[in-house]
Amino acid sequence: MLAFPVSPMLDFGMHDAPAHPAVKRYQFEPIKACNMCGSARAKMLGMRLSGSQGFSPGKTEGIAVPIKRCLDCGLIYSDPQPIPDSLSDHYGVPPEDYWRAEAIKSWNPAYFDRQIKAAKELISFSPGMKALDIGVGLGKAMKSLSEAGFDTWGIEPSSPFRLRAIDTLGINPDRIQQSPMEEADYPDHFFDFITFGAVLEHLYDPHAALRRALNWLKPGGVIHAEVPNSDHLIAKVINLFFRLRGTNYVTHLSPMHPPYHLHEFTLASFKDFDVVRHWIEVCTIFHLPKFLHPPLRWWMKRTRTGMQITIFVTHQGSRSHR
Repeated sequence: MLAFPVSPMLDFGMHDAPAHPAVKRYQFEPIKACNMCGSARAKMLGMRLSGSQGFSPGKTEGIAVPIKRCLDCGLIYSDPQPIPDSLSDHYGVPPEDYWRAEAIKSWNPAYFDRQIKAAKELISFSPGMKALDIGVGLGKAMKSLSEAGFDTWGIEPSSPFRLRAIDTLGINPDRIQQSPMEEADYPDHFFDFITFGAVLEHLYDPHAALRRALNWLKPGGVIHAEVPNSDHLIAKVINLFFRLRGTNYVTHLSPMHPPYHLHEFTLASFKDFDVVRHWIEVCTIFHLPKFLHPPLRWWMKRTRTGMQITIFVTHQGSRSHR
């Protein structure tokens, strides 16, 4: 949900599929190097459509963009990168139009528990330490952090998401800046813990976002991030299915439709940063028959090919490849 300045490129119109179509206009910017490691070596994986592809993308209308994988760190990205004229085209929608129904539920006290426990261990926690949630969304992580004893702040560029967090969970509106991250204003070395929960994959420049967040982090603090794993086994299975059907489409990313993922990562994608703890989670399995879930979950745990990578970064990193 972050927009760094870009050069003007080709401009196209695109219509959504819903009953009341909205026009979205994009500029398409070629990518010269991997955002996370700076490498110019990349492999073409296939094409991704501007809407849901289903199992027959070759029969579905829409704008298709090439999807590439960095040959040095494994980052997956689209090239060219479609950039909307306004972020509100993507995120200025009601939460019900963005999240799955099961995600829009009342706050659970166990929400974000594992991440908070890890953060407390890494920063030698004491009550009142300051935390920043980048990409507040529905406000659940902010609520959990506050309940865990943190003095909690947040950034959320989407007005509908910010209002839902305030109205549903009673979060103090003065604690949530409504702005893109690069326009947010905090003193240097202000926070003990900063979290990007399911955020970096939405950003046009995740490397710069991490470096900016490190400026706000106190010495001894940590940054947490959860990102899609570019080695996810289920994605490989679906890609194979597409190949067997004679198409060159892939399931990676969704640059022009919800949830608007722009990147997938490996642990090597964070080699410019000092990762002090990480784990890989299997998460929910979609699209495949349920009888396959147990063996697939077992294999993903064994091979570390689950859906999500969780990392914790400290101040010693932030090496620039620019």
